[in-house]
Amino acid sequence: MYNLILACVGFALAIAGGIYLLRLAYLKKFGVPAKAEVMEIREETRRNKPSGAYIHKLRYTVEGRTYEQEDSAGYSKPLKQGSTQIILCDPKDPKKFKFEEDLKSHMTIAAVFIGMALVFAGRFLYTYIK
Repeated sequence: MYNLILACVGFALAIAGGIYLLRLAYLKKFGVPAKAEVMEIREETRRNKPSGAYIHKLRYTVEGRTYEQEDSAGYSKPLKQGSTQIILCDPKDPKKFKFEEDLKSHMTIAAVFIGMALVFAGRFLYTYIK
C-alpha cells in the first residue's frame, strides 16, 4: 500500500507540473508582448532579514492601458533601474506576466520535473504491481 501511495504522489506532482507547463505554453503562444520599464527595485525580506532576491516594479502598456506591477521572479541580481525588459502578458489578465527571456528555461525545467515525477511514480507503481 505504501508503494501505491508514493506512486500516486508522483502522478500528482506530474499533473501539477503539466498544468504549469500548459500555462507557460499558453503564454508563449497567446501572450501579449510588451516593453516594460523597471521603475523600482527592492530586496525581498523574509522574517525581517534580506533574502538575497530582488523584486522589480515594472511599468508597461497593453492595449492602450498602462500597468504598474511587481514581478514574482525573485532574481538574485537586480535588474538595472530604468532598463527595458520584454514581457509576455496574459491576454485575459495583463497583470499576470512572465519575462520573455525566462520562458524557455521555465518550460524546460517544468518538462524535466514532469519526467522525474513520472519515473518516480513508475518505480513505485512497478514495485506495487510486482
